[in-house]
Amino acid sequence: MLAQGEIDEQKRVLFRDESSFAGTLNSNGFGLNYRYGFWRDARNQFILDGDFTYVKHPKEVKTTVAYDYSTHRYVFGKQNLFWELKGLAGWQKELYRKHDKTGISVRMFYSGGLTIGFLKPIFYEVYTFSSIGQATDMEYMKFDAAIHQTQIGGRGPFFMGFNELKVVPGLTAKGGFSFEYSQRDAILHALEAGVSLTVYPKEIAIMATEKNNFLFFNLLVGYRFGNIVDISEAARAKSRKERRQERKTQQSTLPYSDF
Repeated sequence: MLAQGEIDEQKRVLFRDESSFAGTLNSNGFGLNYRYGFWRDARNQFILDGDFTYVKHPKEVKTTVAYDYSTHRYVFGKQNLFWELKGLAGWQKELYRKHDKTGISVRMFYSGGLTIGFLKPIFYEVYTFSSIGQATDMEYMKFDAAIHQTQIGGRGPFFMGFNELKVVPGLTAKGGFSFEYSQRDAILHALEAGVSLTVYPKEIAIMATEKNNFLFFNLLVGYRFGNIVDISEAARAKSRKERRQERKTQQSTLPYSDF
């Protein structure tokens, strides 16, 4: 185990890009992120972000029905599944640099860009009943609040409706703080917290029974992991095999863990 405040004697990469992935939980869903940070100086990076998120409506409530000796869960009134694909560019600035192996580096990031929203209609199992209450027929139908009050037996196949996929462009921005705690200079582990704002030119029809929005404000938390990319002239002169062997040597000689 490391003592608190143990001095970091690792050989540090001075000219460093960063390549990392993150998983995020948002106040209206969840997502994945890829980020590449381009070295600008000792404390600043130009960043490119790619986000893929699943967006839920705040009024979604799961309903359970029992039919044919099994139970089925679905969201009553949900009209479409909604995903977002975002491309953003911005900056990451290191506010506080860790000076020992157990320290934490605090960074601030902010970015903006374009988003593409994808709406896929949901199909439901809708039953027709006889006068004595026996199911006589079933077909897959989109939700209709006027008739589908007690006839739904569950949600239809996930892939049904992709041929009716709709695309909605928009604008997006996000910002927050990253707390990087890795004990290895070549590896990145960080926890992040922030906010995001996405706006579309029209309301996004997620629910048929609730008011939909065109503006999405989110709180987000996430875990980020990745690696440092040495962009010095000496590093670029090495072959891929030499760089891979160097990383293995560094990992095998470090006597401590990141966790």
